[in-house]
Amino acid sequence: MADLQTSALCDERQYDRLDGDALAKLYDDTITGLLDKQVPVRQVTCRRRPSNLWFDDECRRAKRTLRSLERAARRVGPLSPAAIVWRAQKRQYSILLQQKCSDFWTKRVDAEQSRPRRLWRSFDELLGRGRAPASSDIEASTLHRFFIDDLPTFTPVPVGCELRLFTAISSAEVVELVRKLPDKQCTSDPLPTWLLKQSVEILAPFLCRLFNWSLQNGTVPSTFKSAYITLLLKKAGLADTKSYHPISNLFVISKLLE
Repeated sequence: MADLQTSALCDERQYDRLDGDALAKLYDDTITGLLDKQVPVRQVTCRRRPSNLWFDDECRRAKRTLRSLERAARRVGPLSPAAIVWRAQKRQYSILLQQKCSDFWTKRVDAEQSRPRRLWRSFDELLGRGRAPASSDIEASTLHRFFIDDLPTFTPVPVGCELRLFTAISSAEVVELVRKLPDKQCTSDPLPTWLLKQSVEILAPFLCRLFNWSLQNGTVPSTFKSAYITLLLKKAGLADTKSYHPISNLFVISKLLE
């Protein structure tokens, strides 16, 4: 919090004359710089693979034990006693997985003997049937063109129509609105929402200035118009662009401005 309190976001003299785009850029750059200082970025390999239904807590504990023994064995060499223990544990772990898988599907098939429809669904799941194969027929550029062409058309604002009167936002209102936000954020957000809630009293004057500038000038900062697009599959035809439904995730600050 000390670094944030001494940053440009807490010095009104540094942002008082900035426009909306410059204010939004100052927020992103400052928050990103502070987080990079406190929590440096490092690359981590994350395998997003769902666990099998039969993979329970006993399997997880055995896996953690196996990984710990593997690290110890790699430190001392393949001929060490630690390596022998690791290989023995590896065999036991493999036997455990086979037994868990066999027991789970045996019990499930026995329990569904009198319900043929559910039984066949279990067979399909066990044999991997009915899964839609991954498709590389659609490129990102193709999806991009499809969604751009599918955008709705908006009626332009009539000439002479302008926002003359509005109620200015106070810092207290900003604090109240931020604390009501759910604890979720967009991938592009520089600051996690839970951390924004903890520091909102420090950031409230700056956010208040940003929101009031946007309302006064009738302009939304350019970065607030960007969104992180997630595609949801509607139909099984993966090779068709119409089978995907785009979900736009906006910045938390952008949704707060709305």
